Amino acid sequence: MNKLNSSDLEGLFAKIKDIMVENKENLFKLDSAIGDGDLGITMSTGFSKVYEMISALEEKDIGRVFIKVGMTLADTVPSTLGTLMATGFMRAGKTAKGKTEVDLSDSVLMASAFVEGIMERGKSRPKEKTIIDSLYPAFQALKLASEDGRDLKEGFKKAYEAAKDGVEATKEMLPKHGRVVWYGEKSIGKKDPGAVAGMLLIKAFYEYIESKN
Repeated sequence: MNKLNSSDLEGLFAKIKDIMVENKENLFKLDSAIGDGDLGITMSTGFSKVYEMISALEEKDIGRVFIKVGMTLADTVPSTLGTLMATGFMRAGKTAKGKTEVDLSDSVLMASAFVEGIMERGKSRPKEKTIIDSLYPAFQALKLASEDGRDLKEGFKKAYEAAKDGVEATKEMLPKHGRVVWYGEKSIGKKDPGAVAGMLLIKAFYEYIESKN
């Protein structure tokens, strides 16, 4: 599969919703260990509302759809991570406005805007035990795959693998943002729940693209 087009969006966001709902309890447990425990509800509720919105939408402009996804998340789950993801989707959407299909090079631009938007909004950087620690390596892998001439499926496979590695790496990081900072060194050995949510998002993209081949 070399491109995603506007007709793929409903299926893509159905996959994201399903994966977030399936992982609701796992996200709850991870977040309860070093956070306030609401991440499972945030992700499952937020992307369920996104899917409802997209199923009733007739918009063909992928950029506009992603902007609407961000707006829906901002309205539905205005928590810390909900707001960060909302920002990411809206920034990604701006780079794809006017497009009815996107390839791997387009996806790299969208991923770059997504990650940069979250870093700016959250004032975060890699290695600070946040969602960025799965998304940033995923973006880097996506970019490298594009430079190597890989197709969309291979690009997102590499991104998903990098995101999983990024999640594992958060076990050894000291947090610098949010409630998890209170836990300090007690958070060592535990995965960052936000990074897991970011990895699940990449997983959904990869599994949807893989299913289309």
